Amino acid sequence: MKDKSILISMGIIIYIVMSGIDRFVYHIPNVIYIPVAILGIALILIGFFKDKSK
Repeated sequence: MKDKSILISMGIIIYIVMSGIDRFVYHIPNVIYIPVAILGIALILIGFFKDKSK
């Protein structure tokens, strides 16, 4: 259960930080933003479905 919540938390943090920096601080190029955003979303989804496979 703890691994699941850590993955979800990491994914949410990555996604929120990237979105906040892109919107308010500095425009991040799409070449960097898209893969990192996909990584954040993937971590969230892995966290949700990790225990369902057992």
